[in-house]
Formats: sequence, structure tokens, C-alpha cells
Amino acid sequence: MLALKILLVIVLLVTVIMLIPIGADVGYEDGKLHVAAKAAGKLILIYPKQGSGRKKEKKPKPPKEEKKQSAETKEKKPKKKLGLSFSKEEIFELVKKVLSGFGIFGRKLRVDRFHLNFIAAGRDPYNVAVTSGYVNACLCALAPICAKRFDVKDLDVRSDADFTREHMHLDLGIAMSIRIGAIFRMIFAIAFGALGILIKNKLRTRRNKNAPVEAGDIKQEEETINIQHDERNEQNGK
Repeated sequence: MLALKILLVIVLLVTVIMLIPIGADVGYEDGKLHVAAKAAGKLILIYPKQGSGRKKEKKPKPPKEEKKQSAETKEKKPKKKLGLSFSKEEIFELVKKVLSGFGIFGRKLRVDRFHLNFIAAGRDPYNVAVTSGYVNACLCALAPICAKRFDVKDLDVRSDADFTREHMHLDLGIAMSIRIGAIFRMIFAIAFGALGILIKNKLRTRRNKNAPVEAGDIKQEEETINIQHDERNEQNGK
């Protein structure tokens, strides 16, 4: 009974942890970047750090001889090779598995705030007009896709062109959150899908290695070698 109670407590703790929402609040406004983490509704500022303003002590740089020795030791270490050779079908299948895994992530991701204010500017009016056109085209193409994939609560997207300014202006801010369980679900979906493709690849490479070479293939190789040999002799005779 005691073991069963401990197991039930562990299961309850895991389910509670999986339901905790985590996220991030990132923004670039007025040329300043701020990054904050979000856990259970609380914001934790990551950058810029609110410290006492003490400067970090610089570590002494190692002498040049030690740098050369460390570089030589790194070069001497042999690199391990996986020896994988993927076909086009396997690469396409792997990309599909990764995108389907990210699709799970996108459906569970909640965007609390998305703010974008872009003003194209510059000295050349032609470049300003072209840049503004590209940005508007991208926004029009991505808007319906993002609307289907993500649940956005507060949306503010603006794009404009200013021919009197010399520098472009960009304000960007996004606040998003997702439950821990959805992240693990996405990771497991991508990992198991990729593992199945890797197993298929290993089996295929082993079959190709163990497959006997046919007599027709050997004859074709001999004929090509003889043709190359004759062409070399003709070139040398000339």
C-alpha cells in the first residue's frame, strides 16, 4: 500500500508539473532589447540584468604557447563519423516528421501579445519603396498561416514607408506561453519519428553492404575501365 501511495503522489506531481504554463516575453523597442522568462504567471527579467553594477573581473588570458598546444590537441583528436547516407525519400520523410512535431507545438502555443511596427526608410526612394513592398507582401502571406496555427490575443501589426528619414525603424514585441506537457509531447513526437527513419536507414545500408555484386555490374565496370585505358593511350600517342 505504501508503494502504491508513493506512486500516486509521483503521478500527481508529474501531471501538475506538465500543466504549468511557461513562456517568454521578448521585445525590441526604441533600439533596446529586453528578454524575460515567464513561469506560472510570473515574469523573470533575464536581459538587461538588474545587478549592483559591479564590473566583472577579467580573467587573465593564457599565453600563446598554451593556446598553440590546445589547438594542436584539438586537431589530433579524431572525429567520429556516423556514416549515414540518406536518400531523398528519407530526407523528405524526416522533414515531414519534424514539421508535424512543430505543428503540435504551434497548436498548443498561446500568443498573449504580438506587436510589430516597421517603417521603411533610407536615402534612396526606390530601395525604400521596394523594401516596403517586400515587407507588406510577407506580412500578407504569413498572416493567414499564423492565424490558423496560433491563438493570438492582442495583435498590433503596422508597416509604413517614410521617404524623409535616413534609417529604418523597427519595434517588435512578443509574449507567448505554453504548457510543459505540450513541449515534451512535441519533443517525443520528433524524436520517435526521427528514430524510426534512422533505423530504416541503418537497415538499408546493411542490406546494400551485404548484397552480392552481380556479374553484369562487374562486366560494365571492366568495360568502362578498358575504354578509359584506351582513351589515355590514344592521348599519349598523339
